[in-house]
Order: sequence, then structure tokens, then C-alpha cells
Amino acid sequence: MFTIDERYRGLPASRDQVLALHLSLNAPHVAIPGKQAGPAQAFVVGLRGGQGAGVFVYLYLVEAGDCAVYVSGRRVQSSDELREDEDDALGFVESLGFMMDNANWRAVAPAQQDEWLKTLPVFFKEPTLVPAVKARAEEKRNVATTLGRFLAAF
Repeated sequence: MFTIDERYRGLPASRDQVLALHLSLNAPHVAIPGKQAGPAQAFVVGLRGGQGAGVFVYLYLVEAGDCAVYVSGRRVQSSDELREDEDDALGFVESLGFMMDNANWRAVAPAQQDEWLKTLPVFFKEPTLVPAVKARAEEKRNVATTLGRFLAAF
């Protein structure tokens, strides 16, 4: 059973810590308690830590530039437990309407892994640091400034 954990805002990790990565192929409209409803991307990530491993579900709310992180609540100690938690996480996100794809993290070239670590929202410390969110915020500021200057000219 996965429950939301408000303490997490992102899952920054090194290449060696990532055990598994699943990405959503679609962006269904989701409503998460306490968050603005809208289209979201889902990520299921298996991460190795100091006291075992864990599986996390990261929902990135695209329009809001926000996220919700769900945790299984247990540290897995074996590859069988990891696979079991992964399956539970995939079932959870699929029940929300997501279609998931296994990124085959271990089979992907290190250069591609590094690219994902730098670009996927799940690996940022804070969702507002995601380049697309920062660009959108800058664009909104530029539009507002341009409109303000235009209206001030009259």
C-alpha cells in the first residue's frame, strides 16, 4: 500500500542508487488531496539507500509545477521484495489511469542514465527546479512585463 509522504519533494539520486525506473506514457488528469488537479506524469523508482532499498511513486503535476511522492513504507532487503513493491507501485499508478513503460535502467547506457538524472522531474530536489517549470515561470514574467509596458504606453 502506497501512501503520500509530504516530506519528499523530489528523489535526487546518483546513477548507482537507481535500481529501477518506470515512466508514464500518458499524462492523465489527476486530483491529489491538497494539490491543484491537472495533468500529471508518473514515475516509479526503485532506489538503493544506506538501510536497504525502497520503491517510490512520484507524480509530477505538470501545470502546477508541483509533485506528490508516495512511499510503500517498508525497506526491501531482497530483489524479490523489490520486484513485489515495484509491481504494487505499477498497479497503483495504473489504477490512476497511467500507462507505464519500463525504462530498463540497468540496460541503458550510462550517458542516457546521466541525461535522465539531469532532466526527469523525479530526480530534482524540488519540482520548481525542473527546467520546464523555470522556463514557464520566466515566460509568464516576460508576458506580464510586455503587457504591462504595452498598456503603460497608452
